[in-house]
This record gives sequence, C-alpha cells and structure tokens, in this order.
Amino acid sequence: MATEQKLKGDWNQVAGKVKEKYGQFTEEEWTRVKGDTQQLIGMIQEKTGQAREQIEAFVHDLYEKSGIQVSNAYEATSEYVQATGQAIQKGYEQVTNSAQAGYEYSTDVISKRPTESVLTALAVGMITGIAIGMCMADHRRPEPTWRNAWRG
Repeated sequence: MATEQKLKGDWNQVAGKVKEKYGQFTEEEWTRVKGDTQQLIGMIQEKTGQAREQIEAFVHDLYEKSGIQVSNAYEATSEYVQATGQAIQKGYEQVTNSAQAGYEYSTDVISKRPTESVLTALAVGMITGIAIGMCMADHRRPEPTWRNAWRG
C-alpha cells in the first residue's frame, strides 16, 4: 500500500506541474488520464498543438525532477497481475466447485446403485483394456524367414 500511496503522490506532483504550465484542462480530462503518461502527453498535444517531442521532453523532465523512479509499466503490470490473480482465483473456485459437485453426484449414484456401479466400472475397464491392447498390437506383416526369403 505504501507503494500505491507513493505513486499517487508522485502523479499528483507531475499533474500539479502540468497544471501550472497548461492550465486549460478540466477535472474530467485529468480523471481520464490519471496515472497514464502517454494519455497525458496526448491530451496536452491535443489541447495545445505543441509537438509531441517537446511535450515528452517536458514530462520526462518533470519525472526526473520529481525523483519518480516508477514508470507506467510498473502500474500497468501491477494492474495486470491483480486482474490475472483474480481470474485465476475465480477459475480455481469454479474447478473446485465442479469437482466437488461431481464427487457428490458419484457418491450418491454409487450409494443408491452399488451393484450397477461396480458392473459398469468393470465393463468400462474391460473395454478400455481391449481398445488399448488392439491399438498396441502389431498389425505389420511378419518378417519373412530366411527360407521364405531365399525362395523368393
């Protein structure tokens, strides 16, 4: 949390300096670009008509003078990592719930029909074994013996 507070403070410093030089921005515009240097540069260029290189140099100088060490890449990465973590957590919960529901259903079916369950498992196992055995069987023609090869 201290890093987030530092980022907000650093951004506020940069925003204050930009407001001093270019005061013609609305609060809505500041809210839209908050924390995004590229959007800030684009907004300044759109409002003032200045060359992008001049604006980039000005903003770069602000970052250097403010002592900001953290770039927008850090912020974007942080947001991406948080979103990814949340997505993984949600996916994990869904898989866990599905597995739990499947287990409960299987347990219920087996407890209600134990004989049929055992026979079904036995049949599935046999069919699977036969299928694997047939796939692994050698269907090639046998190698000819030396006698058959000599006869031609």
